[in-house]
Amino acid sequence: MSTATRDLVIVGAGGHGRELFDAVLAVNRVRPTWRVLGVVDDDPQHTDRLERIGLELLGPIERLLELGCAYALGIGTSEVRQRLAARFDAAGLEPATVVHPGAHLGSDVELGPGAVVFDRCTLTTHVRIGAHTHLNVGCAVQHDSVLGDAVQVSPGVFVNGDCRIGDAVFLGTGAIVTRGTTVGERARVGAGAVVLDDVAPGTTVVGVPAAPTATDT
Repeated sequence: MSTATRDLVIVGAGGHGRELFDAVLAVNRVRPTWRVLGVVDDDPQHTDRLERIGLELLGPIERLLELGCAYALGIGTSEVRQRLAARFDAAGLEPATVVHPGAHLGSDVELGPGAVVFDRCTLTTHVRIGAHTHLNVGCAVQHDSVLGDAVQVSPGVFVNGDCRIGDAVFLGTGAIVTRGTTVGERARVGAGAVVLDDVAPGTTVVGVPAAPTATDT
């Protein structure tokens, strides 16, 4: 079995990028896959935290284009991920798909390029995850559900069966999307909200049951 690794740069030096680095390290402990060259960021903060985990700051994002290697987007904001992915894909760079070994993927699960599945996530059967969609720690996506591109799924989110989640949707921590509902593209679902009915594109909903905020009514 080949033990060759591929060069990888993480984009984003914040907390999400550092968590992604840990996920890559976990992958490598099971099977050496990636040689992480470091992280790029145009405005890095808390660089001491990078040093503590041994993640080298390579410079601004432009440095990735010079290196020309695979990349993983450690960015928590969907719109920023979309913009950077379009830029890197146009340059012919490979997006890394990262699945933490502590996640469980059932039968008939498809992950788009650049998707990230963090520790203790469960994807059951006939689940489709779009490009550059991130499922944070402890999420579940059940049978026959489809998540679009650049969706941000916060920790502890549950997406039940037969759901449709549009591109660039944000699902807040602990949110529940009940069976058969649709969340339109670029909608935002607040932390702890329970979605019982379809959510229109671009709408922000909060509460139990989830309802549009005053600015969206």
